[in-house]
Amino acid sequence: MTYRDLDMAREHTVSVVYPENANIEEGRISVLTPVGVALLGLSPGATISWVTRDDETRQLEVLEVRPPLTHD
Repeated sequence: MTYRDLDMAREHTVSVVYPENANIEEGRISVLTPVGVALLGLSPGATISWVTRDDETRQLEVLEVRPPLTHD
């Protein structure tokens, strides 16, 4: 998923994963984090508000959603 942080004017590409696979440096965020939960089920063009760990409210716009990678 690619989203734009409208407050910081930055784009991020992340994968929403189970907690045991999370690694923020590699762009894998846990489904149990506030932003992970907020991003679930959104489509391109959707805009949401979420609260950071520093108690700041941010606005995000979803730019692209790709299906998960599968391992054969």
